[in-house]
Amino acid sequence: AALGLWQFLTAGGVLDSEEFPSMTSTLQALRDELTQAELWTAVRDTISGWAVGLLIGAGSAIIVGSVLGLSRFAYRSGVPVVEFFKTIPAVVILPVVVAKFGQTQTMKYVLVAFGVFWPMVVQVTYGVRSIDPTARDTATVLQIRGVRRFFVVTLPSAAPFIATGLRVSAAVALILSVVAELIGGSSGVGQRIVTAENSGPTAYPIMYAYIFVAGILGILLAGMFALAERWALHWHETQRNVQGARP
Repeated sequence: AALGLWQFLTAGGVLDSEEFPSMTSTLQALRDELTQAELWTAVRDTISGWAVGLLIGAGSAIIVGSVLGLSRFAYRSGVPVVEFFKTIPAVVILPVVVAKFGQTQTMKYVLVAFGVFWPMVVQVTYGVRSIDPTARDTATVLQIRGVRRFFVVTLPSAAPFIATGLRVSAAVALILSVVAELIGGSSGVGQRIVTAENSGPTAYPIMYAYIFVAGILGILLAGMFALAERWALHWHETQRNVQGARP
């Protein structure tokens, strides 16, 4: 219905065809781009920025969030800092990272990692601090301590919080990866969108085709993380409830 409305508005002249190419011309441009190496190179660079930045940001957040959650002193000392930095939009630091690293993939990694780290560390901290009292008391009775206690009791209890944080962070990471390309000039889908825009109205179908590609990437990555969460937490009651509710 949305595609049909798009085609109707452009073909009927309601929208200026020079500014809003028709749905058919956009899909035609997308089909042509699928045969070009530039599109797949751009997708590779965007996914690379997304994956590496997410890995660095989320990995660091899990370590720092675990420390904040396990230590009362660390929590009281670190939470004000986390609360301050998580309110800073990641795009604000883009001029800083561009000045430091230039229009490179490294710049994209840093921006994505920064944007992912702060909301993720909050999720991990609260997850670690929200251990089931029954599980905690059982571990104490069984004398499970140290590293083993962390991996057997703490981490599984915090797993739903971590999974939710990763799912949200994955979407944020993709947005920041494209923003780093749109504004920061790093190679990827965002840069191709800007290049097509600067090429004039005749290249607008290509611009919309790359916007379409960015949307498809978002859907695929979101679906992938939802399936991964369902598989990894199949033992947790929240997933059992979801599966049990299905016809």
